[in-house]
Amino acid sequence: MSILNQKALKKLIVISTLSSLAACGSSENEQTNFDSSSELPQSNTPSSKISGSFKSSYDTSVFYSTEAMPSSQVYGRKANGCTLQYNDYYFETANTLIFGNPNLRESDFKQVATWVENNFDSALNAMQITKGDYFSNRYAIRLDGLKYIRNNLAYKQYDSVSYPSEFDNRNFEQQVDWATKTTKNMDTAQAVGLLVNDPYSPFQTESEAVLEDKLYVCIHETNTANGWGEGNLVGINVGAPSIAVPHEADKIVKHEIIHTIQYALTANFEELGLPRWFSEGQAVLLSGMNVAHKSKHGEYDPTLVVYYNDEIGDQATAYSHYGLAYQYLKDANGQPSIISFMKDVKQVTYDFSKQLNSPLKEYHGYVEAFDKSMKQLNGAPLSVEQYRYDYHSLLTDY
Repeated sequence: MSILNQKALKKLIVISTLSSLAACGSSENEQTNFDSSSELPQSNTPSSKISGSFKSSYDTSVFYSTEAMPSSQVYGRKANGCTLQYNDYYFETANTLIFGNPNLRESDFKQVATWVENNFDSALNAMQITKGDYFSNRYAIRLDGLKYIRNNLAYKQYDSVSYPSEFDNRNFEQQVDWATKTTKNMDTAQAVGLLVNDPYSPFQTESEAVLEDKLYVCIHETNTANGWGEGNLVGINVGAPSIAVPHEADKIVKHEIIHTIQYALTANFEELGLPRWFSEGQAVLLSGMNVAHKSKHGEYDPTLVVYYNDEIGDQATAYSHYGLAYQYLKDANGQPSIISFMKDVKQVTYDFSKQLNSPLKEYHGYVEAFDKSMKQLNGAPLSVEQYRYDYHSLLTDY
């Protein structure tokens, strides 16, 4: 094969891999336009030897979704099949609950379980957190239940809860802030008690309200590798292997698991809380995908991409530069410091007025935590605004 053809093939592989990343952990409606379904490479992952068993949710009381109206904020855009039709049949392994159409091949469930099991520990190690850290930071109660408790706390609907003595003298934003923080840090048993003893709550039993300490995986049946993978608040969504398999499926699965870890560490009750360049850059670098060389930093301005619609130009180029922008932060601060920063983002309560009046597009909690903790490579403080406007000079000295 000629050198030119080798380069063309390499670029096609990169684009094909990136086109397989759907919402990628963002609450926005994202969809890439490149469709690789006409030439779908087969997975190199060996046949599954993961131990597991098929189960009916009616026997176990473990359902994919239990809300009256499941939302894409929780489950992603690719999970409609599992939330609307197939939420009661799954393949269970040590760390996963694989839901999907019962008419799919059993090998689809087992192959997806293999991908997720093989990449879960790898993703945790790359993020430098333990499995226990992940599950202790992920909301144990389904989000609708947490929002319900938060709202009732803010309006003093619970006689069993101790309120601060000055609560009535606080303004509404301060009351919501207290209610939100209290809900986020509430013991699971207490939260369950508040829900199941309330006839108006969205969940009437513990099994409806509580998430299992496993990754919830939905197999969707899109007949293309475009948008094949998606991370969300409870796990990931991937396409049925018998229908479409993207190139480097293992890397994509690891990438999406990193996104669900991001949700566990940073997501508030409204959104993920991370700008697109950061969430994608972290997932790109730590999943082993292509990262731009620092000498090429002038090709793209990654820190301008806060939302999906901010992205311009070639997506493969954009993703590689998101990875570079994150790599600088990782080298300057260390992965453990970044994890601490991400946890700080989660503890900030979304404030509509503060967000409306912020000069920056980023979530105000992200800005506050970033400005407080992030540093340049030389140890000097680094703010969100500075990283945007001084990005290329910082990378020149990198």
